[in-house]
Amino acid sequence: MNRISHIARAVLNGEDIQRTDALYLLEIKPAQQDIYELFYFSDRIRRARYGPEISLCSIASVATGACPEDCRFCAQSSHYNTNVKAARLEAEQLIAAAQDAQNTGAGCFGLVASGRSPTDEKINKLAAVIESIAGMGQLQCCASLGCLSPDQARQLVKLGVRRYNHNLETSRRFFPQVVTTHTYEDRLATIRNAQQAHLEVCCGGIIGMGETIEDRVDLALTLRELEVDSVPLNFLHPIPGTPLADIDSLPALTALQTIAMFRFVLPDKNIKVAGGREQCLGDLQSWMFFAGASSTMVGNYLTTRGRNIDDDLQMLADLQLPLAKHVDHKAVCK
Repeated sequence: MNRISHIARAVLNGEDIQRTDALYLLEIKPAQQDIYELFYFSDRIRRARYGPEISLCSIASVATGACPEDCRFCAQSSHYNTNVKAARLEAEQLIAAAQDAQNTGAGCFGLVASGRSPTDEKINKLAAVIESIAGMGQLQCCASLGCLSPDQARQLVKLGVRRYNHNLETSRRFFPQVVTTHTYEDRLATIRNAQQAHLEVCCGGIIGMGETIEDRVDLALTLRELEVDSVPLNFLHPIPGTPLADIDSLPALTALQTIAMFRFVLPDKNIKVAGGREQCLGDLQSWMFFAGASSTMVGNYLTTRGRNIDDDLQMLADLQLPLAKHVDHKAVCK
């Protein structure tokens, strides 16, 4: 039994893998045949520990641009000269976007706003939108509004939000190279506030910002410690005008290898491939599920366009991967 199969069998038996084993999975050279064995086992782990179904999610930007934070990857930061202009969507537009997402098979819809944190007034203005989305019945209402206080987290629950997204982005060590206007502890505090309010937590990061494989593993291990529910993996899409504009995209096999490592570390979590997949994975997009992903974001992102939804649905049909069944949330959201 080689090392990959030994690590995989431990995961399949319910054991947590160690940091050294997770690092080994990222040290495999893409030219080696072992990388295909890694994908074989990541797919087995996904099916055995998480389940066979693939879930879809979609997002819409409540407020875009004019963000005071200096996240070096972000086109919405007011610190950088990008082409993104400040804008807002009206309530009717957000509700219509949510309905479109539900019609295409998405199980969750996220309301996303730029900025460090929402004011109570901004949350109140979203109340009618949240209640409308939650009342659709087959769509989970999610939000990503920045740092939350305990009271704000509880307020979102009362309105009908069931999941909160707040990414750590990278490891604690590398974080100061990415953001300086707030700290890793600020992000951890919001995650804990959301969990204490009984919100599901969607928390992941961006791969390919110049971090090491040790940083990628440490992010995965931190997410395991936090016991988050869903893990979005974004791949850097360099935006002109941002400090990371000149970074080369990760090779597709390296990106898939990273997805596989996260599946080994987080075998029973929903691992969602999100922003940057079109550019980074290219013709290998369908392999993200073979590498261990159990979910993907469909439609457009915040400042970049996504793939045609019909192409994504056809991809799943060709792979004969079943869509996750919708859950009726009306009883818990009213």
